[in-house]
Formats: sequence, C-alpha cells, structure tokens
Amino acid sequence: MNKVISYIGFARKSHAIITGQTSIKRAREQLYVILVCFTASENLKNLAKNVAVKHNCPYIITNVLLSELTNIEDIKILAITDENLARGIINERKTIEIKGENIG
Repeated sequence: MNKVISYIGFARKSHAIITGQTSIKRAREQLYVILVCFTASENLKNLAKNVAVKHNCPYIITNVLLSELTNIEDIKILAITDENLARGIINERKTIEIKGENIG
C-alpha cells in the first residue's frame, strides 16, 4: 500500500491527477486508471465503470479509504493521467482493491 500512496503523491506533485466526479466525467485527456473509494455510492461506482470503458482504462474500487491514500478529505473518486504512475498503481492493486471490482 505504501507504493500506491507514493505513486498517488507523485501524481499530485506532477499535476497528473483528476479528482471529483464532474471533472473525471468531463476529462479530455487520457485517463489510465480510475480509483473509487469502497464507501462511494453505487451511482458513483457505475459512473467510474462507464468512464473507464469510455477511456479504455481499468477502474479499481479500493478496500481502504481513498482519503487515506491521498491525504485529501472527503474524496471518493480520482483518475491518474500519467501512464507510468498508473501502471505502478495497477501493478500494486492487490494491496488496495476489492476482489472482482475492476476491469482492464
């Protein structure tokens, strides 16, 4: 899980992160992975799935609070726009995902 926290931190510093459902839904840049908090509503989880299909990227429903991974209060969804950082998160997903809830 520490590696995922580091990758998200790098994404924040390099401005390669999009937060919030409206921003993600309207994103014009390529998204490489979408993270959704397990406490998110079913509507938000469905939105993540639809956006992931549209952008041809995986989405991961986390088994830990997204706010713990990001140090951002009340966050339920985020997307990574850097391919290498997203690949690192995807490779480490076993430490943060709920089984059977991702695509890609």
